[in-house]
Amino acid sequence: MKLLILALTSLCWITTVAASEFSDSFLLRVIEAYNLRPLPTKPFEETSKFKLGRAIFFDPIISGNRDVSCATCHLLHRGTSDGLAISSGTGAIGLAESRSLPADRPQQPRNAPGLWNLDNNTVTSMFWDGRVEMLDPVRRIFRNPLGHNLPKGFENLMAVQAIFPIAREDELLGRPQDRSPATLPYPHGNIPNEIANLTNSLSGLEEMNKISQLIMRRLIGSGDDPERQWHSKYRMLVKAAYPKVSPDDLSIVHIANALSHFEEIAFATRDAPWDTYLKGDTDAIGIPAKRGALVFYGKGRCAVCHNGPLFSDFGFHAIGVQNNGPGIKGGEDFGRYHATKDLADKFKFRTPPLRNVTLTAPYFHNGSAETLEDVIAQHSDPLQHADKYKESGRFRMSFEQINAISPILLAVPIRILDRDVSDLKAFLKALEDKGLANIQKIVPLSVPSGLPVATVRPKLETE
Repeated sequence: MKLLILALTSLCWITTVAASEFSDSFLLRVIEAYNLRPLPTKPFEETSKFKLGRAIFFDPIISGNRDVSCATCHLLHRGTSDGLAISSGTGAIGLAESRSLPADRPQQPRNAPGLWNLDNNTVTSMFWDGRVEMLDPVRRIFRNPLGHNLPKGFENLMAVQAIFPIAREDELLGRPQDRSPATLPYPHGNIPNEIANLTNSLSGLEEMNKISQLIMRRLIGSGDDPERQWHSKYRMLVKAAYPKVSPDDLSIVHIANALSHFEEIAFATRDAPWDTYLKGDTDAIGIPAKRGALVFYGKGRCAVCHNGPLFSDFGFHAIGVQNNGPGIKGGEDFGRYHATKDLADKFKFRTPPLRNVTLTAPYFHNGSAETLEDVIAQHSDPLQHADKYKESGRFRMSFEQINAISPILLAVPIRILDRDVSDLKAFLKALEDKGLANIQKIVPLSVPSGLPVATVRPKLETE
């Protein structure tokens, strides 16, 4: 880390020179110094496994109350986030900024992260606190809330992550005694949440196993249930995706693997101007974006943490983000500490990757930064909230939170000018995939269950 900081400091002079007179040679030196390369991605291909994963991603049938899908909180027109500071799961009404949660429903504590390029080998952790983490990629050993009891067969980190939202009351599971919305189409409306009802007294592995069994039963049916029209559709999708797997051997692991396969193909950024520039087209980005790249890799010191092909070290850092929202179980959100129980990890959160970051406002783990300007200001002055008060009269930041701030931000002051901010935004815009106008093609017109598909058609710049 010290060597990286020294390298960044040595490049700061480039930013100073570029402020008055820009030449691509300055940026090419940075590219060479950091060995920057275009992002490799898999080609878009709608395989049978992709089609199964797509159905699961958009179908609310996997939620206890049949009213929430993965797509509800990962909307395409909000950059696979949801446009909210903190997400609202089952029981809420509407989408994106119009989504509202009844007062008696539990609020999720954190912002919905984007889903871009999560199959990249540099991705070593999931969730803001990293509670799902790759420990050994060769033997596929994962840190996860189930520990050694995690079922075998998960193909990657994304698949492991996929099973945990289904077991959270405030995300997809719902509460005992819940009923599905009466407005849902037949036969889904106003029926009990059997998944929450039958798992309420369970915990840990036993709870997860039972939830998984009940979701599989929802999807493909069983001899004990009335046959529904979507059961045969899902059985066909599963058979096509896993032709060598017998029905008796199917499990939530197969569903999670299909879901992760869909996400890695659907949410790959394939046409970012920055990558085109790295391929040798010096006209792919404008002068402001080029100056912004110099600030990013130079005096802004952004690349200390936002490095690699996805612009994240996938490590955990405290940057002084003010407390906002419900926190964890009504208390402070200690971030990484909730996963490791290591006191040194308090207030640390995962470094978010930056590709398509221009589409995923608001920012930080609790959505407390509304704009990229707010984000840059927080990094430039991580103590800006230290001497400010809440309405209750208490300081916004505790001494413990102040002391946890990363020394990377405090060692040498980061002096960012107004034009630097504008240039940084231009550079981040160059990380946005230009092909996203066509992403709506991955949204199915309908899902096997017949439930509503959570999507809003994005308004394109040409309209």
